[in-house]
Amino acid sequence: MANHPFDFDSSSALPATEYDVAVRQSIPGYDALLSMLAALFQIYLTNGAHILIVAAGGGNEIITLGQTNATWQFTGVDPSEQMLALAQSKVESVGLGDRVTLHRGIAQDLPIQPFNAATSLLVMHFLPDDGTKSDYLQAISSRLQPGSPFVLADLQGDKQSETFERLANGWQTRARLAGMEPERVAELGNRTRQHLPCVPEARTLELLEQAGFRETTRFYTGFVFTGWLAFRE
Repeated sequence: MANHPFDFDSSSALPATEYDVAVRQSIPGYDALLSMLAALFQIYLTNGAHILIVAAGGGNEIITLGQTNATWQFTGVDPSEQMLALAQSKVESVGLGDRVTLHRGIAQDLPIQPFNAATSLLVMHFLPDDGTKSDYLQAISSRLQPGSPFVLADLQGDKQSETFERLANGWQTRARLAGMEPERVAELGNRTRQHLPCVPEARTLELLEQAGFRETTRFYTGFVFTGWLAFRE
């Protein structure tokens, strides 16, 4: 994780305070993705639901969902101290502090308890497909009640294919048009092509099924980024 561009605790990292600008430049329809997440959970969750937010640093998922329903509770986990501090500041600034518990670490560090829903946005594509992706999804699955909704958003695709290259070029061009500096755009493109262990959608669906998720449905696509809704068996 230390070498990817969003390792916010490394000495050469993009400052956490710049994350909100960078993520919107990089992820097409980022705010729409969050609003779609809120809409899906509004459908499938009841009052008092306890939601697990994996990679909660930054706080954007928590704020969006917390403002959707005044009774939902949140447990967030993230390995970045700086990003967790940013999340804590945000949730307190909008009055959600009493409904949010943040932990520094990874999903596997959390006690196994039956959450009512979970999210993993823009995380799993950093993990190698050598059992690590599988372990990650299993850790989330084991902490969900049967029938609970899970939203996964990831950079996906076959990096050797012409389709991926076409979409990656569109993604980079869109990031530049959104105001990202050309040097940053080139860096992101190079890191994605050379280092990120993203997988094709078929492999993602296979991993979700192996982890005990069913009825997986793709609801979001933004060039090389895809979002799925699934349910714990």
